[in-house]
Amino acid sequence: MPAKHSRHIALTETLVAWIDSQVANGEYASTSDLIRTAIRVLRVQEEGRPVQPASAMSAPHGKGQA
Repeated sequence: MPAKHSRHIALTETLVAWIDSQVANGEYASTSDLIRTAIRVLRVQEEGRPVQPASAMSAPHGKGQA
């Protein structure tokens, strides 16, 4: 899905390193994919629904777009 809006956020070096490792390991297609998945998980938690495994939250990581 093409981004319609972009945001600039500040992250700690620890978070940047962890995100980069997740993308490098193929867990997520991009930093944006990881962040979108994280936001989906937070929304589900806020709504009080059980959180599904990450694989169920979006397309297979590294193999498509969410």
